[in-house]
Amino acid sequence: MGVIEIMTKTTTPTNINEIQNIKTSGIAINQIFSDHWETYFKKHRAKLRDVEIREVWKMPHCQDPSNGYLTFECPNCGETKTIHFNCNSRICTHCGKIYNDKWASDLAGRLFDVPHRHVIMTMSHYLWPIFKNNWELLKVVMDSAIEAIADAISKRAKRDLKPAFVVVLHTYGGDLKFNVHLHLLVAEGGFQGDKWVDVNVIPYTTLRHKWQEVLLTNLEKHLPDTEENRELMRFFKEDFKKDFFVNAKRRITGGKKEIARYIGRYIRHPAVANSRITNYDGKNVRFYYDKKDKDGKIIGRLYKTMEVEEFIEAIISHIPDNQFRTVRYYGAYWRIKKSKFKGIIDLETIYQKSLMDFIKISNKWAQFAQIVSAKWS
Repeated sequence: MGVIEIMTKTTTPTNINEIQNIKTSGIAINQIFSDHWETYFKKHRAKLRDVEIREVWKMPHCQDPSNGYLTFECPNCGETKTIHFNCNSRICTHCGKIYNDKWASDLAGRLFDVPHRHVIMTMSHYLWPIFKNNWELLKVVMDSAIEAIADAISKRAKRDLKPAFVVVLHTYGGDLKFNVHLHLLVAEGGFQGDKWVDVNVIPYTTLRHKWQEVLLTNLEKHLPDTEENRELMRFFKEDFKKDFFVNAKRRITGGKKEIARYIGRYIRHPAVANSRITNYDGKNVRFYYDKKDKDGKIIGRLYKTMEVEEFIEAIISHIPDNQFRTVRYYGAYWRIKKSKFKGIIDLETIYQKSLMDFIKISNKWAQFAQIVSAKWS
């Protein structure tokens, strides 16, 4: 860790114009990996997870003919158009945007027509090392957040309600360091039986305390019962109460599509977007990240330079374990999701359905043209 800190340079822009007028260089994460992955792989093979290898391997084949394609032909003029398949890698910036757009479109059809809030939940940074490379415990974090918010909503309504949430786990901050926090889309209220009950005021201080209490209690159940862990939990309960933070002040305006599009920005995407990379010289990568206040308002911009190897390690470390879902539906939204896909196996595979839906959404040709050739990898 000391080596990483020595090699890392964080600087601030010289004036406000640099913050407002920065232009992206068109550098792609895919290119950085293409240039250096083979060397990195040979050097670090022993410590790489299979999922990291698999997700990186997909990227060079994104929209490549070797990965498969569909060719459409217009029945009127005979003109053809070939649509190449995407790689669907978790760290591909191109596929990340497509995934987000499709996810937001699907989510809009599931949301209740009620006000929603964007809730951010954080924890003491001293807890982060516990979760590194332990995805089972990260599931505990997501469950704990839901338990805390459900309790707060029910207590505010003075009745037992089934709330509706979508939870997104992030393990990184803007500087690519390990930083566990959650983004939640929370409907303002919940169901009592089949009746919706509005709850548009949530006691934030109470929620923050509940979040700390539930998370630490659940961690105690999952961590080995050692004197060291017991002392650690006591330490956080007594000395770091203010390090557990909840920001739930932001009500999302607009209709269901606007709400889904808003929260969609926080779904699957690489830890750093191409647009944030300002320089890459083959040895070092320079990117920026915005500094925000407690209300999420940008108050400055920081720049960070990392050696390529360090950059690659930071990116792949945030790839979730196989089958781990960083987006989860809880409460009433879980029920809707379950019923929405009932019977789909009898019709076609989810992969095939998603593929054709994507083609129809992304390409106007698919609305009227005929498929004349196809290839699957």
